[in-house]
Amino acid sequence: MSVTNRVPDAAKGPLGVVSLGVMIIGLVLGYIFTLLGVTLYFDLNGIGGISPTESLVVLGSGVACIVVGYLGWRGFMGFAY
Repeated sequence: MSVTNRVPDAAKGPLGVVSLGVMIIGLVLGYIFTLLGVTLYFDLNGIGGISPTESLVVLGSGVACIVVGYLGWRGFMGFAY
């Protein structure tokens, strides 16, 4: 039995909206952190004192946010229909 079958019908709409919000926020933050991590790694922005390890942490955080955004999309598709 899937999760959508166990959730009451009255709660599917709000869960779909929350999942859509998680998707939008996750993708926006993931895009920002990923691009910031790439520019920090290749020293393209003029912020000094950032090590490659720290820039890879920012890049990894961006990828993790994109994954959370994808999971929000999957949740939206599960609860919206």
